[in-house]
Amino acid sequence: MFRILLVNPGSTSSEVSVFEDETEVQSARMIHPVAELRKYPRILDQLPYRRRLIGDQLREWRIGKGDLAAVVGRSAISHKESGTYEVNAKMIADVRGIMSHLEHASGLGCMLAREIADEYGVPAFVAHLAMQPLGPLAKVSGLPAIERFAAYHVQNIEGVADFAAAEMNRRRQDVNLIIAHMEGGMSVAAMAGGKLLDVTNALEEGPFTTERSGALPVVSLVELCFSGRYTRGQILKMIRGEGGMVAYLGTNKIGDIEKRIEAGDDEARFYLEALCYQAAKDIAAMASVLQGKVDAVVLTGKILESAHAVAWLEARCGFIAPVKTYPEQEAPVFARAALKVLRHEEQARIYT
Repeated sequence: MFRILLVNPGSTSSEVSVFEDETEVQSARMIHPVAELRKYPRILDQLPYRRRLIGDQLREWRIGKGDLAAVVGRSAISHKESGTYEVNAKMIADVRGIMSHLEHASGLGCMLAREIADEYGVPAFVAHLAMQPLGPLAKVSGLPAIERFAAYHVQNIEGVADFAAAEMNRRRQDVNLIIAHMEGGMSVAAMAGGKLLDVTNALEEGPFTTERSGALPVVSLVELCFSGRYTRGQILKMIRGEGGMVAYLGTNKIGDIEKRIEAGDDEARFYLEALCYQAAKDIAAMASVLQGKVDAVVLTGKILESAHAVAWLEARCGFIAPVKTYPEQEAPVFARAALKVLRHEEQARIYT
């Protein structure tokens, strides 16, 4: 039996899970309040904070040296084939370089995995799934100098696609799905025959989220950029980190917003419904990509913590296809990747 620790840093939380072979035996999700994240100018600066919280959790679980076989982190590497990669110094250096111009908490995955693995004397891996590229039509932006590209929550979307197809007693290659991963980052994807046809870029497109602005009126954004009121860094922070629900309601927690709605907070209700309104428009747009041939609309991510949000999305999208909800599938994907290496079914890839 192999005991594996999984580390999954997201924009608003850090999740850790312990698997014994294919079975998850422990899990915890540490929410990072907006006020706490604002203490750190850059996401890289959050590394010691998140590492401390994870260490506290492992001590609470009484996990000591000799109790783990491996640590697996969320992947932020790019332009590499799918596979399980050993975390090495070059990977960490490259991810740090990427984060210098494209910040996302996923980049902390390999760093956290390496630090924890070193402490426990075990190997550190990342489970990497290469993103499928957009087709030629989907790449067109409307401006030759800018080309659309795929940036989406590949581990969860691929995992949920397999899960949904299996529940329908079909292969993923035989179903057409619209999958909406909805939380701090959002990806709305159209998949046909197991292949990605189109997806909203989670970094700069799509609906607003708990902490991102999503797509904005472009001329108004340009005017804001050149108003002289904000620096480039401040604008980027408003778009990713302090946009969306953080800007409107001061929180990045779906669960807290749901509680406010239950307590009669009309403002919280209005903005969460507006988020779902925008998401439903993108879901409906993906139905046109699939030419109306949709077997299921799948909702996944932290949005499932809000019964109101799920009901609003079902009401607006149910005419497209049956609406299904599934919890995130990233952790099992990570665990299976590590197990294949530990069982010598596959060889770990060396990052170069």
